[in-house]
Amino acid sequence: MSALLGLVLLTAPFVTLPSPAFPADPTLAALGSDPAQLRLFCYSTRCGDEEWRRMRSPTESPIVPDSGARRGPALPRSTPWIGLHVSARSRESTASYSNDWRIGTRYRVEAVRNGPTRVGVQLGAGYRLAPLSDDGIHMPGPVMRGVVEIGHRITPRAEWNQRIQFETGQGTTFVKQSVGLDVSLWPAWTLESDFTIRHDEYGRSGSESAESSLQLRRRF
Repeated sequence: MSALLGLVLLTAPFVTLPSPAFPADPTLAALGSDPAQLRLFCYSTRCGDEEWRRMRSPTESPIVPDSGARRGPALPRSTPWIGLHVSARSRESTASYSNDWRIGTRYRVEAVRNGPTRVGVQLGAGYRLAPLSDDGIHMPGPVMRGVVEIGHRITPRAEWNQRIQFETGQGTTFVKQSVGLDVSLWPAWTLESDFTIRHDEYGRSGSESAESSLQLRRRF
């Protein structure tokens, strides 16, 4: 009898008993086949079991977490409602200004600013206090001013630009047109060329002047 009992005790760990039958529900069957799914998720900053991550000694190679490791559900508010992004700069702007020779306000819009070509338009109204202090008409009084700026990048190192500025008031009109080509020679050195024409109109008569410049500029 004792020999038979000893044989039973020795063979018991190697005997596989049939598993109980599960209902036809696939959810219950999945839970029964993988009891680990019944474990509650850990919401602390450091889980107590850490099944797939363990402390290692300095002599061990780094442990790469298993890509198939289960992750708990996302915490409330862990997913942002709106992704962070850099706000786009507005194409339109308005400003008021005052100096020793003119006060006024201006409105600017960047009609084209994407790609190699850019076009900007600026319009404004003001009052000229002192003549011959900057580009404009030669007498004080209410004035209308405007600027059209056009630029085009020909190559990564060369850019062509044109600027047309006008001011009118008191029966007088002033127009200034500048055309230039900027070439980048080194990261901080630029060769700038400029050709300017000024036109002053007094009623049916007027005068014109022109000047040009070529300069090498270093930016600090």
